[in-house]
Amino acid sequence: MEYREYPPNKHLAKYVECYWSAFSEKPPFREKEHLIPDGTIELMFNFGDPYVQLRNGERLAVKGSHIIGIRKQSLVISQTGRQHFFCIRFKLGGAFPFFRVPAHLFANSFYTVHELFGNTYNELEEQLYEAADNQERVRITEAFLLRQLQPEARDYRFVDNCLQEMQDHCPQNIGALAARFNTNYKTLERRFSSVLGLTPAELLKINRFNNAVLAIYSCKYPSLTSVAHHCGYYDQSHFIREFKQLTGFTPKEFLKEQFTIVQVIQPALAERLSRSWNFAAL
Repeated sequence: MEYREYPPNKHLAKYVECYWSAFSEKPPFREKEHLIPDGTIELMFNFGDPYVQLRNGERLAVKGSHIIGIRKQSLVISQTGRQHFFCIRFKLGGAFPFFRVPAHLFANSFYTVHELFGNTYNELEEQLYEAADNQERVRITEAFLLRQLQPEARDYRFVDNCLQEMQDHCPQNIGALAARFNTNYKTLERRFSSVLGLTPAELLKINRFNNAVLAIYSCKYPSLTSVAHHCGYYDQSHFIREFKQLTGFTPKEFLKEQFTIVQVIQPALAERLSRSWNFAAL
């Protein structure tokens, strides 16, 4: 599989983590793969074969270009055909200034571009398909995004300031964060859900989980118990319970599975946690 990432320009770097492409004539992954909760929303332009989401014993076709919403649990997919993607990976909350659709409304699943935006993105899809190479696709995409970018809404600015406070000053708890911004927990929860698709508590859980995934694969820790301690879990049972809620596996089972997609995204995940969003437990 050929996988490449391309950085956004300075005008979009606040919102876009990267553009990425993937190409493979043959199925590059196992029959079943897990897309883990990682704090991102992705706009996927699919020029290859459809793939399927596996959910509750059903095989649900994912055809054409689509959004993968914010994930609160792993999504299970099966890709058994030719792969050819060009995608926009948005930073935490970064999709909101472009879509202006509350992020919690398209969480935990796949949604066709037409479902969410009508014909707005059809012309972009056609231009990307006809483009000579990925560098041209990046230029086309960035020109489109800059046209779509709207003045930052009040909720976006509020949540952005909260995230910065969480990262810089580590409030003692979520109630303290709400007090810092002269609001209450319910308002904080509503605004986070709209912009990020996650409540503050869900965000912290996913942040802790992602740190644990990197720690598990790093081979720096002598045991899963030491991983749990390093990543801020109360104890081993807390670690196992949350991991199973998010992936369906215990940490030991998850490591044994060796999901290919998880291994592919590790560098991007490490970058995201080191620079974009990484919070101490509140």
